[in-house]
Parts: sequence; C-alpha cells; structure tokens
Amino acid sequence: MIVYIKERIVQLKKGEVPNDYKKTEFGVFPRDWVTDNRLGDLFDFYGGFSKSREELGDDGHPYLHYGDLHRNPVNVVSQITYLDMPKYACDISGNETFLMQDGDVAFLDASEDLEGTSRAVLIDNPDNKTFIAGLHIINGRSKNASLQKWYKQYITTSQNVKKQFQRFAVGFKVYGINKDTLPKIQVAYPKSTMEQAKIAEILMKWDEAIAIQEQYIEKIKVKKNALLSSLFSQQTKSWRVATLGSIATMYAGGTPSTVIKEYWGGNIPWIQSGLIQNNVINIEDITARISLKGLNNSSATWIDSDSVLIAITGATCANIAYLTCPATANQSVISITTKQVNAKFLYYYLQFVRNELLSLQNGSAQGGLTLKYLKTFSVRYPNETDQKQITNVLETCDAQIHLHKEKLNMFYLQRKALQQYLLTGIVRVKTN
Repeated sequence: MIVYIKERIVQLKKGEVPNDYKKTEFGVFPRDWVTDNRLGDLFDFYGGFSKSREELGDDGHPYLHYGDLHRNPVNVVSQITYLDMPKYACDISGNETFLMQDGDVAFLDASEDLEGTSRAVLIDNPDNKTFIAGLHIINGRSKNASLQKWYKQYITTSQNVKKQFQRFAVGFKVYGINKDTLPKIQVAYPKSTMEQAKIAEILMKWDEAIAIQEQYIEKIKVKKNALLSSLFSQQTKSWRVATLGSIATMYAGGTPSTVIKEYWGGNIPWIQSGLIQNNVINIEDITARISLKGLNNSSATWIDSDSVLIAITGATCANIAYLTCPATANQSVISITTKQVNAKFLYYYLQFVRNELLSLQNGSAQGGLTLKYLKTFSVRYPNETDQKQITNVLETCDAQIHLHKEKLNMFYLQRKALQQYLLTGIVRVKTN
C-alpha cells in the first residue's frame, strides 16, 4: 500500500482528521466531496406492487420479488439477468410508480438480518421495458444527475451508511426500513461524476471476478453430484447391506463424558444444526463455545473426531457433515461413529441418499429426524479397498471446491476493503 495512504489510515484510527479532509457526524471524507445530502435529497421513493410468490407465473411482465434479491447477491439487476425471473400478468399503462426505469435503485424494506437492511441494487433497464418492483421493494428514482448511474449500486455499501440503516431498522425476527426512514440516511459521494464512474469501474471488476468464481464453484459442485451419482449407483451384489444402528454408535443429546474436562478445559467447541452444511468441519470452523458450567445444564453429546454428523431439525435437516476434531453438540445433531465402515465413505454415501433421509421426517410442523428411525436406515457399502478409492475421488473434488472457496473469500475481503477505502475517499482515484 502507498505510504501516504497508510499514514492516512493510521491518522483516522487515532481519531485525527488528515489534511484536505473534513469530519462530519457520520464519518471523515475529502473536503471536495458532497456530505450534506441524505437519500431523500437524491431520490423519490415509491412502493412496490405487492404480490405473493403464488400469484406469479411464467407469463406477463418481469417481476422483481425481494426473495430473488436475498438469494442472489448481485448489485445490478436487469431483464437480461433475470430472463427466468417470475412474471405477473396485468394491464400496464406505463405511468405506474412501481415500474422500474433505467438508473432506479431498488431498496429492500424487509430483511431477516441487520446486514440485509442496507441491501440495494441498481436497475439496468436502458430501454425502459416493463419491469415491476414487487413485494417488499422500495423503488428509488433519482431527482437529479448528482449520482452517476453505475455508482448508485454502491451508495449504501460503505460501513458509514450501513450503520445508519442498522440504527433505523425496526423489528424482532424481521428487520424493516420504510419510505419514511430511507430519506433520512446520510450519504457522502464525490462531487465529480467522473470520479464516481471510476470508483464504480474498479468495484465492478471485483464484482465480476466474484461472479466468475461463484460460477466456477457451482460447476465443480455439479461435477461432484454427478460423481456421487455415478460412484454410488454402480452398486453390485458384493456390496453389503446393513442398518446404521448395526454398524455405528449413534447419539442424540445425552450427557457429556468427563473426558471433555481433560481435552478442552472450560472452553468447549459447541456444534448446533446450523453449522452442518454438507461439509467437513474443522476446529477453526467452530466459533461457538460452551463452558463446563453450561454443559451441566444441557443435553450435549461428546463426539470423537472422524465422526459423521446429521442435522435433525430446522432448515438444515438431513444435512451431513464430517467432524475432524473432538467437540460437543446439542440435541439437534446426531453423531455417528463407526469402525466397520470408512467414516469418510459413509459421509459421502449419506450425502448421496439425503433425499431418502428427508423422507424419514416424522411429519411434525417443522419436520425432523429421530435417532430411532435413523438407526433403522439401510446403507450399502463395498469392501474396504473400494471404499477408499471412492472416497479419494470425492475428496479430490472437495479439495477443489475448498481451494476455490478460499479464493472467493479473498475476493470478498478485497472488495470489502476497496469499498470502504474508495467510498469514503480514503483512497482517491485518478480521472484522467
């Protein structure tokens, strides 16, 4: 990093204001930036056309549902991007305020987490085709030309702005921002639209790199699923058949053994079902901890390393994980420890038959699996040599996924740092 930028960052961390910068109530910015505007000075806000997912179909006008934005972390949406987006059939005059025009910004008025309250995307619709702002979407339309089109997608992404969204957000399990609070959000931006365009150009390169990397990871995942199907579908008469309960020790809940004290002391790795995402869990992945005092009043199970875990409740129900370190878990997780079958082979096999596991759900309101039924679940497995060969093939595929996920995480961290530096003017860009 260039020396003067490092010095500037050090000054800011000390609470000092560098030369040619000014301190405002929501941050420190370059003197030549606009800092006295709020979103209400830049945008008019209009409500979306609220229709449930069940009312949408394949015919009609493209409809931007807030759920599509939650599932897809893009900064720009367009009819090209959402060719397969849901449609809503209705008569349109062309004057409706819920129609999104080129350069509009779609804000979410509801989110399940505070981070999502500042979610906003740029509408790229140069031909101004019919494009409906839907459920939980607030459509922002520029009042003037203060903001360059492509810069708008980043207007809410700096930490200075995010913190304001989180302060204004209301709700308990779902957080909301409305048309009354949105205009109050203070923003800072370069006065020069050329500088705005250059900042957007830089950040969009990272967005593109992230998108390409995510697509590549999805291709490897498709390859892995094909391998799972190929390797486990070629079962022969030589493959043995047994119930899980007959080849493994299985626990759900229970009292942890005293070995916990010897191994971890008073700061014990704690696994809950949400952590089980069909992957390998290492000690560094387990951020939650529980004390010995907490264990005395819990139904936790001590789990040895090289165990297979199954989530039995909630959104992750029937997800499978492989544990590489000793840990403890609550009653939402069943642990499987076996020496009769290669544990890693069993981990992959249970991924292959996940849909069958889901069929064992007991029919309660949330659904769920039970130890009783899982013990009776039949598994098939070849000889030890073939188990290792199958495992090696799939581990190679998982290693590729892990490597590219690390690269993706690096891109995310780089983009986050760039956004903070560029969108607050800590780092200035040249426009000529």
